Amino acid sequence: MLRLDLRHYETVVAIVELGTMTEAARHLATTQSALSHRLAEAERRLGTTLFTRGPQRRLKPTRAGLAIHQSASRALADLERTESLLVVDGRTVTATVRIAVGSYDCYYWFPELLAEARTHFPDIDLELVVGGDAPGQALAAGAVDVVVAPGEPAGAVTRIELFQDELVLIVHPSHPLAEHRWVTAEELADEAYLTYNPNPTPGFEYDRFIRPTDTYPRMVTVVQQTSAITELVAAAAGVSILSRWALAPAIDTGRVVPVRCGQDGLPLMWSGVIRSEEPADSPVRSIVELLAAHVGPRPPRGASRRVGRGPRMLTR
Repeated sequence: MLRLDLRHYETVVAIVELGTMTEAARHLATTQSALSHRLAEAERRLGTTLFTRGPQRRLKPTRAGLAIHQSASRALADLERTESLLVVDGRTVTATVRIAVGSYDCYYWFPELLAEARTHFPDIDLELVVGGDAPGQALAAGAVDVVVAPGEPAGAVTRIELFQDELVLIVHPSHPLAEHRWVTAEELADEAYLTYNPNPTPGFEYDRFIRPTDTYPRMVTVVQQTSAITELVAAAAGVSILSRWALAPAIDTGRVVPVRCGQDGLPLMWSGVIRSEEPADSPVRSIVELLAAHVGPRPPRGASRRVGRGPRMLTR
C-alpha cells in the first residue's frame, strides 16, 4: 500500500515548482496552514524530510523531495491526460471507428475530418491506424474499420467512391520535366525512379503507363514510405508517380512539381473501403458519409465542396 495520498503528491509538486508555501497553497486553493500540516504528515509517513527552508522563506527540496517530485509530476500528468481522454470534451463516446490510408502515409486531412465528426457525430470517436497495401486483409483481420484507399482493393469489401484524383509524375522544381505539361513513359528512361511498392499493383502507373511502352527507368529504388519519397524528390534525388491528392501539401508549397502522365492523364478513384457485412446503420457507414463530404481535392475558391451525385457504393 502507498504511504502517501494523492493530495500529498500534489503538495510536493506544487511546492517544488512554485518555491513557497504561500504560492503552493494559492495554487491548490487551500490555506497555508493546511498545506503545512499536509507536508508534515507526508514527512511523518515517510520518515524523512522533504524540504529545507532557504533564503527568503523559500523551500528547497531535499534529495527525497526531488525523488518524490519527479515521480509525482509524471504520474499527475498521466492521470490528467487519461481523464481528458475519458471525458473527451464532455462527449459520451459509444463507438470508435479506426481509419487507415491505403498505400500512402498522408494524414493532413484528418484534423478537419475529426472536427467535423465531433460536430455531427459526438458519440463517435475516430482513431488513426497505420494502413498498408492490402485493405481487404486489414479489414478482415479486424485491425481497421475504414480504409481510404486508391484504386480497386481486392477482397470481400464494399467500396464507397469518395473523389476522383490523378496519378502524376512528381519532380524537383528545377528538373527539366517540371516545365512540361505532360510526359511520356519514354521520357523517364534516364531517370532515377522511386516507388513504394516492390510488386506493381494492377491498375496503377506501372500497369497503365510504363509497361505498355516497354520502356523502363534506368534505375528503380523501392522506398516503402511515400512521405520519404516526397522528401527525396524535393531533394532532387529522383522522380516518382504518385497521387496528386496525397501529395497536396508538398505540391501546394512548391516543394515538388506535378506533371501529367500522358496527354490524357492517369485518373485515380479514391474510395472508403469497409467490410461488406457492415450494417447499414453502423457508425462506420456514418463516418464514410462524412469522408465523402469532406475529404478530397479542394475545389476552386467559391465553388461548392461537393458537385454532382453523392457517394457511389460498390460491393466486391
